[in-house]
Amino acid sequence: MCIMINTVSIIGIGAVGAIYAWRLSEHLGYDRVRVIVNQERFERYTQEGIFLNGNRIDFNLVTPQTEIVPADLLIVATKNHHLAQAIVDIQTHVGPKTTILSLLNGIDSERILGNAFDASQILYGFTTALDSTRNNTHIDFSTEGIIYFGEKNNEKTPRILALMTLFSQAHISFQVPDNIERELWAKFMVNVSINTISAITRGSYGDCAQITPIKELIIQAQREVIALSQAFGIEGLDESYIEKYQKIFASLEYEGKTSMLQDIEAGRPTENDWFCIRASELGREINVPTPLIDVLGMLAAGSEAIQIRHIAAH
Repeated sequence: MCIMINTVSIIGIGAVGAIYAWRLSEHLGYDRVRVIVNQERFERYTQEGIFLNGNRIDFNLVTPQTEIVPADLLIVATKNHHLAQAIVDIQTHVGPKTTILSLLNGIDSERILGNAFDASQILYGFTTALDSTRNNTHIDFSTEGIIYFGEKNNEKTPRILALMTLFSQAHISFQVPDNIERELWAKFMVNVSINTISAITRGSYGDCAQITPIKELIIQAQREVIALSQAFGIEGLDESYIEKYQKIFASLEYEGKTSMLQDIEAGRPTENDWFCIRASELGREINVPTPLIDVLGMLAAGSEAIQIRHIAAH
């Protein structure tokens, strides 16, 4: 069975979603890629524009109220704390034949989307090696990252092959790993460690890769996630992944910042609840100690609260 992807809807037009919405729009045509935003953002983006590396991109913006034909592919690229609203906003874009690809951080979004829609429509996915930064409507990047995706059972189904073709033609780097759940946990390991520690220390990618005390703290946190993953039956997540991601972050722009650090600096809510706090919860569930992660989660929560208070005061 051959599957064609002719229309794409995407929700979440931040540092991740905007790059892939642009690539897909350039390939399929802007009329075939619908970017879902609320009314306030629709008006602001229409007036002010969205800029990628200084170039204005006029996306095909639609509101949740726009009458629409369901998409062949729906990409969810919001933050975790926006997922509940996103599920409401994408209802008319999802039909019985729509494939839903989540690019959210963490290990919970696929399950949540599967509960809201038909679980068989959900692909597992995430992005990595992306160094984009967002300042209001301006997004700058030097690397576009890699999308990892796959079926839960890791089969190369017709829709996986269709997505591989689409991303290849749209010049989007991707990998279809032999075990997507293991790779999801590997990204979770990164989120729990480098995202959190960068936010607490205010360290850039380069700082996290090259300043020894920060680097060692990251590695210790990653080892706790590896132990957690093994207790949950995830096979193959080991020390080699620590080395792999050290190389990835060392290759990024030195002054690039994790999404969590960007959120802290802007006074936005972080995804700490889906990173360290979630890892601590999982550890308690199955009696696997996560002492460093527990401390990092509390430090990140405190740092976030202080920054939000300071920004509000000024």
